[in-house]
Amino acid sequence: MTEQLSLFGEENTLFNAGVKQLLDMDFDGGLQTLERYGKLFPWGREVRTEVEIATFWKSKLDQVVWTPIDPMEAERLYRIWVEFERTFNYPWREDSIEEQLRVVFFSKLANGLEAGGYSTLTKLTGGTPVGLIYLMARRLDVAINSLQTLIAADPENPKAYGYLGDTYRLRGDARTARLCYREAFVIAPGRVDLARLQDDELKERLDELGEDEDQQGDFLEWFPVRAQLEGIFERRVFRDLDDLKHWLQGYLDLVKAYKKTKDPAFVPRLFYHAMVLSDNAPMMRFIKKVDLSEIRRKMKEWHPGLFARHIMTLDATTVK
Repeated sequence: MTEQLSLFGEENTLFNAGVKQLLDMDFDGGLQTLERYGKLFPWGREVRTEVEIATFWKSKLDQVVWTPIDPMEAERLYRIWVEFERTFNYPWREDSIEEQLRVVFFSKLANGLEAGGYSTLTKLTGGTPVGLIYLMARRLDVAINSLQTLIAADPENPKAYGYLGDTYRLRGDARTARLCYREAFVIAPGRVDLARLQDDELKERLDELGEDEDQQGDFLEWFPVRAQLEGIFERRVFRDLDDLKHWLQGYLDLVKAYKKTKDPAFVPRLFYHAMVLSDNAPMMRFIKKVDLSEIRRKMKEWHPGLFARHIMTLDATTVK
């Protein structure tokens, strides 16, 4: 019995040593340890995945110098990580080796950028937000600051808004996260990084819509409208007349582009922008050059079903 306990102890020790080497990014050492474990304890844990992870990274990072790292190299390393996610079927359990390795990998990447003097950089060479690097490293406050700086310079960046929503969600601020997600989906829902979305309710609803046979292929484009009507996204209510005028100008620009191209891809965005104007009917009275009834008529023409639901929500709000 004493000898058997010793074997179990050695088994655990060797396996844990191999995993620690992986998480220390010593992939050569980890590979040797885990292969040795498999030979010594064929009846023990299945280590095929761990061996494959070590093999993948050993081949990819053989010549990498982690400090300092420039933006081009950081972009290359991020792309390798995306390849790793595809190869090993992301998403993973929170307690998985892959998730633990993610924090280690991106912490080294962030530290390397900072060592290279790029702590204020907002985008890598290929356009990847640096805030995403900090998000993946779970340095949430730094991620928020970086993403907000990027948005200030590039306010039409849906990925930045999406990652900012993810960051606030992980920090426990669900309401601010939803506001960020709303902006991301309104700007360009097709460019939001849905794979990394941290809001389970949003993911579930998107999956439902994607599987609904009654939905058209452009369900993603209509999602901002549906999400507001279902109470997932807050209504956008303006307190300042200049902000409303700015939104109205955006709507008129969309109308002009739609008239010029006749592209139906404009319709979901037109409907959402019109819905916001309709939601702000009391303030719209101060804008004389636009007929709100005509805007609502166009909404009904674009999507009668969603327009009816919008009117119902307006009636419910009025009753309250």
